[in-house]
Amino acid sequence: MYQKENKMMKSAAVCVQDVVKSYGDKKILDGLSMTVDRGTIYGLLGASGCGKTTLLSCIVGRKSIQSGEIWVLGGTPGEKGSGVPGPRVGYMPQDIALVGEFTVKDAVYYFGRVLNMNDKLISERFKKLSKLLELPPANRFLKNCSGGQQRRVSFAAAMVHMPELLILDEPTVGVDPVLRDKIWNFLVEMVHSEKIAVIITTHYIEECKQADKIGLMRGGKLLAEESPARLLEAFHTDTLEEAFLILSRNQDEGRINDAIEAANRPSENGVLGSASSDASVATFDIAYSSKEELAKKKTKIKKDKTSLESHRIKALLDKNWKQFYRNIMGLIFLITFPILQTLCFLYGVGGDVKDLKLGIVSDETNSVRCSNFDFNGTTEIYNFGDCHFYNASCRFLEYLEHPMIHKVLYPTVEEATKAVKHGNLIGFLHIPKNFTASFETRIQDGNNAETWIINYGEIKAYLDMSNRQTGATLRFKLYELFYDFQKSLFIDCGWLQNLGSLPIKNDYMFGNQDEAYTIFMIPGTIITMLFFMGAMMTSQIIITDRKDGIWDRSVVAGITSLEITLTHFILQACIMVVQASEVLILIFVVYKYPIEGSLWLIFFIAYLAGICGMVYGFWVSVICEDHSAANISVSGGFLPMMVLCGLVWPTEAMPISLRIFAKCLPFTLAIESLRNVLKKGWPLANFYVMHGVGVLLGWIILLGIVSVWLIKLKR
Repeated sequence: MYQKENKMMKSAAVCVQDVVKSYGDKKILDGLSMTVDRGTIYGLLGASGCGKTTLLSCIVGRKSIQSGEIWVLGGTPGEKGSGVPGPRVGYMPQDIALVGEFTVKDAVYYFGRVLNMNDKLISERFKKLSKLLELPPANRFLKNCSGGQQRRVSFAAAMVHMPELLILDEPTVGVDPVLRDKIWNFLVEMVHSEKIAVIITTHYIEECKQADKIGLMRGGKLLAEESPARLLEAFHTDTLEEAFLILSRNQDEGRINDAIEAANRPSENGVLGSASSDASVATFDIAYSSKEELAKKKTKIKKDKTSLESHRIKALLDKNWKQFYRNIMGLIFLITFPILQTLCFLYGVGGDVKDLKLGIVSDETNSVRCSNFDFNGTTEIYNFGDCHFYNASCRFLEYLEHPMIHKVLYPTVEEATKAVKHGNLIGFLHIPKNFTASFETRIQDGNNAETWIINYGEIKAYLDMSNRQTGATLRFKLYELFYDFQKSLFIDCGWLQNLGSLPIKNDYMFGNQDEAYTIFMIPGTIITMLFFMGAMMTSQIIITDRKDGIWDRSVVAGITSLEITLTHFILQACIMVVQASEVLILIFVVYKYPIEGSLWLIFFIAYLAGICGMVYGFWVSVICEDHSAANISVSGGFLPMMVLCGLVWPTEAMPISLRIFAKCLPFTLAIESLRNVLKKGWPLANFYVMHGVGVLLGWIILLGIVSVWLIKLKR
């Protein structure tokens, strides 16, 4: 019994036996069985949500089943050598599942090339299908076609290679009745001449009258599987829709099994029983296999090994390239975004602050030498050529003529305090009465000076430190300018000028104190910028392929997930070369920021950071289902890494446990390595350069392996 059944399964184009597929607690397919013979058209009918598309996905190997067996063209979908998924099956999904940047011709040629057809044969088939399906002009972009036109192009893409099994999921939706009839006539002619099998689903039940067999499906169960003529005769109806309605009522009343038995039992005159609308009995040929018999079969299914085929790789690279360069806004964004980001950084970060309004309250009597200091903040420069301190307050104010400081004169401390509280000043300096004499006495008497002399001999600074960075910068600059003023005074007096400086002599092995803060920020900005761009590009493109259905449809055509991801990676890696070059050329060639190490090593580390971002984006695209979730995941992962990488604040200020964690992230050690090359000229062989490269490579390998593993789980 089993051997006979097994032979029947292999001879049929498609045989589904006792299949169960569930989603959570809901059963989508419940003990469903169906048989599709070669050289026939099988119409699968049923309302939306009854499980038709799910069943087709199981047949083409895109979804797994909980129990039962599916045989397609003599083998199990995915079995080695079965050709399913692959060239033996043509699949038109319910969604359009085509690239919007494709022309009509591109779409058909893409699937033809994936299936290893030569361009001459594709051209012949394309002309024939264009005439049959009344396709739009060959050079029209799909995104500019109507829904019905796109569906016809999708139909042509499924038929271009004339497969042994053609699966069409609602191909005639949005197609006018005349063209629909034309398509059906073509299918009937093709099936009988080429001996292929066709499974077609549709909402238009009556159009399936030309099918050789139809399956009426409801609630995940097949109610009937029979020729249209026999169903109409059994139910004494003129329409398939009415027959389906009768069967649905039987199912609701729990009388389907009784109806099947009565339909297959001969009547007194030897004819199979027929059903009236109230008895609802029909004749069905539904082949069931017992679970016990299915359990006896022990077949080791060998899945196709992951393979790379040159013709599929070329077709995918061509698809990805056209998606990229025909998306004008995306192309402009990917090219200009690195430039805009770099310019924003160079002009907006790291420069010296300017024009900070600093109030001046001087209680000391001003001489004519300081007469030009007024409310506009200007001070007359005067050459003090002797040791007498002559109004030292004016001499100090001359040194405040600096781009960072804009002096504003206030008559009293109270008014200056009020201005600071209202946000009109960053702070103010109060020069006390008799400052010059007290300052001179303080220097000359030293430790013997009176306390009040010391108090009057100092300038008090009242600063707004709510903005710590600006306040600290101004405070440091005031110290620096006062030391310059004091050294100048000591020189005039013939004293050692070093007495006016801090008793610490600075000697810089790398860099210098006048170096712009921008240079410190360059390594971190390059690494984080390229990582973020790589992550955003990859996550968005792959999710777009999955959402549009082109990923699944390509896999059904025989393309492996490895080939899809590899070709995306190749294109994005090439784009990353351009983006990394743009950033580095702008910083080091156009703006000529200094480099101590190898520019090629700098490019290598920066490019590796971009590749790491791409792999991170790919991992995000695997775990996320839509663009919103991907954007949240990319941003949600990027921001903490940026905060902890030492770019915002030194890692040495973190708790030891957090510091260790931060150094395991992709950014932290990579930024240190790039800075060591950029500022110290260290080679790749240096440990403190190699450790950043090693962390990036580790993350690339780890995320790559995890992503591939997750893809296999989802398949």
